[in-house]
This record gives sequence, C-alpha cells and structure tokens, in this order.
Amino acid sequence: MSAIADRDLRERAARLTVAFDGDAWILGRPDLGIFVAVPEPGAVFVTTLQEGGSAAEAAGRASEVAGEEVDGADFLDGLTGAGLLDPPAPPEERAPSGWIEGLGQDTAARFFGRTAWTCYAAAAVFVVTVLAFAPDLRPSWEDAWFLPSAALSMLTYLLVDIAFSALHEAWHWVAGRALGVPATFRVSYRGLYIVFETDLTQIVNVPRRRRYGAYLAGMAIDIVVVATALGLRLLDRAGMLTLPETLSGLLGAVVLYRLVGIVWQWAAVPMRSDGYAVLANALRCHNLYRVTWLTAKAKLFRLPPAEAAELASAGERDRHVARWFALLYMAGVVVMAGMFVLVALPLLLALAQWGLVRLSAGATGSAAFWEALAVTAYVATQLALPPLLALRERRLRRSGRLL
Repeated sequence: MSAIADRDLRERAARLTVAFDGDAWILGRPDLGIFVAVPEPGAVFVTTLQEGGSAAEAAGRASEVAGEEVDGADFLDGLTGAGLLDPPAPPEERAPSGWIEGLGQDTAARFFGRTAWTCYAAAAVFVVTVLAFAPDLRPSWEDAWFLPSAALSMLTYLLVDIAFSALHEAWHWVAGRALGVPATFRVSYRGLYIVFETDLTQIVNVPRRRRYGAYLAGMAIDIVVVATALGLRLLDRAGMLTLPETLSGLLGAVVLYRLVGIVWQWAAVPMRSDGYAVLANALRCHNLYRVTWLTAKAKLFRLPPAEAAELASAGERDRHVARWFALLYMAGVVVMAGMFVLVALPLLLALAQWGLVRLSAGATGSAAFWEALAVTAYVATQLALPPLLALRERRLRRSGRLL
C-alpha cells in the first residue's frame, strides 16, 4: 500500500477499541455500536496499525503470532465488511437527560457494592420465605383484577407498570455507569406501548467477571420492589399497619407482575433476556443466541449457503456450547408456555367473560357498554395479534422482504 493509504488506514484503526475477553479479543467501534470477536493475530494487526505501523508490518506481526502467514488484505476486507472501518458516526443531537446524566460513577457504584448486593440478596431471601410460609400472600392471576372494574384495573396497573419498567431499565443504566460504561437510556415505543431501553453494548470492553452486576441490575431492583410490596402486605395482615383495601390489592398486583417479570427474564432465553446475558457471559460466548439458532436449524433443515458459512465462521466456543444450549431454549419455551396457561390465559378469559356479560346487560352507548367493549377488544387483540404478526413475518420472509 502507498503511504497515503497507510496513513488513512491508521486513522481508521485509531477509532477501534481492542479488549481481551477470556479466549478472544474484541475489536469495537463504540460510536457505531459494532463489536467483533477475533483471535489474537487480528488484535495484533490492529494494534500495530494504531502504533504507527503499515499494513505490511501489521500483517507481518500478525503472522508471527499466528505461526503462519496472515492475509492482511483479506483481514481488512473482513473489518470493512463488519463496518469497523466506516467513517465516524455523526454526533447525535439530543436534549440533556437532566439529573440522570449527572449521576457520577462513584455515586452509582454505591448501588452495586458489597453492601448493596447483600441487601438485594436479603430481599430475595425475604420474598422466598414469605411466599413459602404465607400461602395467602402468594400471587395468582386473580390479583391482577384488584378493582371492581376490569378496565380500571388494567389502566391503573398500566401506569404503575410504566414506572416500574422505567426503574428496571434505569437500574441497568446505573449499573453501567458504576462500571464506567457509557450506557444509553432512552424512552421508545412498540405499537401502542411505551418501552424503556438501556444500551450496554460497550460493556464488552469490561472484563466478564465485572459484567454480572449490570446484567442482574434490573432483576435486583425488581426483587426489592417485590419485597417492599410483600412486606407492607405482611404488616397489614399482622395488624401492625392498616392499608386501604384498594392499596392492598394494588400491592398484590405489583407482586404478581414483578415476579412474573423476574421468572420471564430467566425463561425468555430465546428472546435474549437478562438471564440470557448472564448465561452467555458465564459460558464465555460472544454470539451464542445466533449460533444456537443456526445449529438447531442445521439439525432440522439444510442451511442456505450464507447461513452455513456464517455458522462455520463462528467461534469454536460458541459452536461447542450451542450443541447443548438449545435444550435451555426448549426449557425456556416450556416455562413461558406454562406462565401463559397459568397466569395470562385465565386472566384474559375472565376479562373476556366479564366484558361479554357487561355488553349483553348494559345499554348501548352507556359508559358500562363502552368500558366492556374496550376490555373485550383488548382481550381479542392480545390473543389474536401474536399469531397474526407471526404469519405476516413468515410471508415477508418467503417474499424476501424480511431478512
């Protein structure tokens, strides 16, 4: 390569981060959110460029580490194809996030130190103990219906759930700040629902043993919420505190939905939940979700050439773990199906029955009529939308419009 080309290449390589991750090296572009695992010769190639070496010198040093000749041009083509050598991302224009951006790393770290994790563990032990020895406080689907009006129950908890969902994601963000990871917290939407998202992509630059706190942070604060709600109901039952019936019912709904959420995080491994992140980190894998999917698909069908090449190029560790990790996928699907049958389905059927009775008994145009109609429409949407979306995605894949 010419001197100008080498100079341009060094400028592009300077934007990369290089971090060791147990059995591989991670090359990253934090500004683009792109991270790729490579063997040691690939890391040596990049660091040589960052130190001022030419492409030829980088290939030579990488070859020495590999014990065989490294094709520098081919490696650069791979980096280019992954987007690692792309121009810098334009600065994102966004309004300041106020107090959340002002939280310092030292302050954030107090929520994830030894004392804090002791408190989280104590909350978990308290929840298990109460549920084991106080059967009347164990949640059931009936706790979701804590007001005489089904529509008002749903609306009330929807607002409460928005707050707790924000707290869950914000705790991931605080955990990232405690590690010094520039995490991103944002509010978005999916269809009619408000969702909160925390981007912890750059955590790959942190040693694996230090990542667990960030992955478990959401569930940690969830268990504190459950422990608080159970504690208040326990005090009320013991006569040490008098709670209004409506508030006690709301706390029961909080226990139900937050516990379902915690179980979901561990069951929804096929959906890359927090539990999946913990397991993939413990198993020292980089792209376990995708490799497991391709491995399972290869056992059932013949992979297209592109997917076969993708699986063949995956890391050896990922391919080894994926051979049995599919069993956890299946177990997660079974648990999620059980949660639907035991919690969601009875609630939806009860709401549907309530709505139909009110529709048949109420005067057309009355408030009760419209309330019942809204509940019935909600139930119909919840039951019909997932299979309809699945059929739509299947048609789009067959037509080639969805990859």
